[in-house]
Amino acid sequence: MQIPIKKTLDKIPGGLMVVPLFLGVLTNTFFPQFLKIGSFTTALFSKDASSTILACFMFLIGSQINFKLAPKALKKGAILISGKFIVGAGIGLGVAAIFGPAGVLGLSPLAILAGLLNANGGLYASLASSYGDETDVGAYALFSLKDGPFFTLVALGASGLASIPFQTFLGVIIPIVIGMILGNIDPEMRKFLGSSKLLLIPFFSFPLGAGMNLSTIIQAGGPGILLGIIASVTGIGAYVLLKLFKENPIPGLGTGSTAGNAVATPIVVAAADHSLSSVAQAATAQVAAACVISAIICPIIVSYVHKRSLRKKAEKTTLSSAA
Repeated sequence: MQIPIKKTLDKIPGGLMVVPLFLGVLTNTFFPQFLKIGSFTTALFSKDASSTILACFMFLIGSQINFKLAPKALKKGAILISGKFIVGAGIGLGVAAIFGPAGVLGLSPLAILAGLLNANGGLYASLASSYGDETDVGAYALFSLKDGPFFTLVALGASGLASIPFQTFLGVIIPIVIGMILGNIDPEMRKFLGSSKLLLIPFFSFPLGAGMNLSTIIQAGGPGILLGIIASVTGIGAYVLLKLFKENPIPGLGTGSTAGNAVATPIVVAAADHSLSSVAQAATAQVAAACVISAIICPIIVSYVHKRSLRKKAEKTTLSSAA
């Protein structure tokens, strides 16, 4: 009997990341001894396994960043990154300045920055292909710089909320840079490495979940939903900037989401600054919830604004004809 596991995962927003993560949570909650069997089982499934697999994932992410794009696509990519960073960092650092490291409404600045300074690339590409042109889709190659912990580390380090030693910062960035170099000097390697990227997601998701239990997820529920709602509207930054530069602004709203790989960011940042370890687990659960919530809400927002824009154009055309 065949069971369509992959098709089922594809139907769930962020399923490839979220489902293994929650399986890890359930295992750690009800069968924690399984994670302590030892040998390859512990090496692959325990919470300590995530770091090495994540490092490999960062390398593969880097290999897909291609800077050989048309100027217009690069311009749009830079606008998307800027819009996302301005809104996400503005909210996260604003909360930190007013409420401190503990944050507000159960959301720490670490959770907010990790959830808002990233975006679901597949979702953006899909929306850009439906509501934009090929340069909007091509802009993702530069916009993919938002993947991983880079911008979260930059925002936290610049604000003084985290003390990130330069050597540790380099340690996070080097695998990405090496991947970028390899992927750009050999397109075949980029294609080969890109085909392996998705494979690693469930393998680092399960160990991340194995570091949490159900009580953590329950505690993250309300704040996680709130973070997802906030993430869904962060595309407004890219929307406004695209409009200012007289480009089609609709695809910018497609950046209003949280990527599945952002779930790993709190753990990566906490590894660089251990003072954040106390909030990292709750932040991880909240970002996981935001991934699902924003993936549902973001396309609805984009579709609504697009239809509203078409309706306004039709009304203007009708008024012009009547005049």
